[in-house]
Amino acid sequence: MSEHRHDVRQLAITALSPVHIGTGEDLEPTGYVIEGEDLYRFSPEAALRALPAAAREELTKVLGAAPSVQLIKQVQAFFHRHCEALIAEAEHAMPVLPSIAAEYQQRVGKTAQREENGREIINQLAIARTYADVASGRPILPGSSLKGAMRTALLDLVNDGKSLQKRRESNRDLQQRLFRYKQFDLDPMRLVQIGDARDLSPDETYATEVRYAVNRKRQPVLKDGREIPAQAENLRQVLECVPPLRPQAFIGQLGIQDVAGLSSPKLPDARLRWSFADIAAACNQFYQPILEREVLELRSRGYLSATWVDAVQQLLTDRQSALQTNQAFLLRVGRHSGAESVTLNGVRSIKIMGAKGERPTFMEAAKTVWLAAGDIQQRAELLPFGWVLVESAPVGQPLPSWPAALREGLAEQAGIASNHWYQRTSERRAALRTLAAERKARERQRAEEAAREAQAEQAKAERLANLSAEALKLEELRERLDQDRAAGRKEKGGELANQLLEVLKVAEQQWSGPVCSELADLAEEIHGFIGWPAKQKKQARKDLIAAIRAKA
Repeated sequence: MSEHRHDVRQLAITALSPVHIGTGEDLEPTGYVIEGEDLYRFSPEAALRALPAAAREELTKVLGAAPSVQLIKQVQAFFHRHCEALIAEAEHAMPVLPSIAAEYQQRVGKTAQREENGREIINQLAIARTYADVASGRPILPGSSLKGAMRTALLDLVNDGKSLQKRRESNRDLQQRLFRYKQFDLDPMRLVQIGDARDLSPDETYATEVRYAVNRKRQPVLKDGREIPAQAENLRQVLECVPPLRPQAFIGQLGIQDVAGLSSPKLPDARLRWSFADIAAACNQFYQPILEREVLELRSRGYLSATWVDAVQQLLTDRQSALQTNQAFLLRVGRHSGAESVTLNGVRSIKIMGAKGERPTFMEAAKTVWLAAGDIQQRAELLPFGWVLVESAPVGQPLPSWPAALREGLAEQAGIASNHWYQRTSERRAALRTLAAERKARERQRAEEAAREAQAEQAKAERLANLSAEALKLEELRERLDQDRAAGRKEKGGELANQLLEVLKVAEQQWSGPVCSELADLAEEIHGFIGWPAKQKKQARKDLIAAIRAKA
């Protein structure tokens, strides 16, 4: 009996076209803001850190209302209004196309349409998220997606173009028949383990980008010599995508369990145990013709970007030897991979919906295709979704190298924009963080001053509470004198002079003891500031003050 072994290989994966592997989660405009052509994403915790105290109070009031369309609008508009503070604390950023940025500016916090019954329908401006690492924000190609694409190619290999044995054979029954299993232990793909492939691109490159997915007819339908647009041509989705043509950006591992020589009823059929070369050959046999047909067809319709086609053809030509020797292979993964890429030759039956009231038909090919676009009206310079190139090397050996000219050529297409984006967003966030730090410093200073004033007021209140009625009058006079001095107000017949005269008259009749001396000193200080009365009253005032001093 042979030793239980694994053939473990490193995988280097290059996205040839935009890839979106859905998570079922959307990025809502309460979790991002767009400024210019850059989207900044922030967590609720970051938002609370970023917002000034007054803004946090405003948000609390907004969120205190009953759930409604109006509430959603208000929250969207609130975050848009405070975008600069939020950008300063944003954890991740990505570029968006000008049309998507314009749509955001036009719609955020506003009603998209109104139903006939008057109920408002809010435009959520949601962006479908792709799989990504939570901490770094960089995308992930899940091992399950890669393995699923390989599984399709291997099923097609085993089926060898045959039609279904039963008219209503389910997908599950078909797979179990082709792979000769009824229980999980006997599924031949159990011997193949694929880990998540992670994006190891430099931090200076943006992790993901936002694109439209638009629906276009694969073949023209003419009426009176003019092409009829597809019913779904006005539909569009907004998807977060893996950027294309970054050389070997994703690194993962594939392991194949070697059970040769083992005998067990729980092992898959011996005829369905594949080596790495077998898997690569099956993937190339299945996916390469699909890519070639798709490029030919979409180019003939004028849809595809010629620059992109040239770059992919140059890359695949350079990698031709590795593809032919099954050291590299093509896969198609993620959303909008197309029905042909996820169904088997010979059994493919794609449901085509007819006009309203008509029964659907079933065909070998879809009539429309979803393509990556920068604008919902775009009909040229489009890209397909989901194509990746997988290269391999045994663990411990270097991955296949790329010619410098090829690597630099691809980097030139995306690199200049990427470097410009990194500089732009880095400088913007740094500038806003500086402003935010200055604002927070001013807020702290105001809070400290308010605390000191409150403390002083409390101390003053406690001191005044222990003063006599006479001492309180003196305190009021001193406070009024300080106010007039601060204002530069010197009025011989003003309120301060009148207030002093009233206290002097009461003191002459009712006061006694040291407080009289204090009042006399204060009265002379006040008149020294505002001046004495006219000559005929000056001496009388001085005599009154002297009489009060004598009562001390």
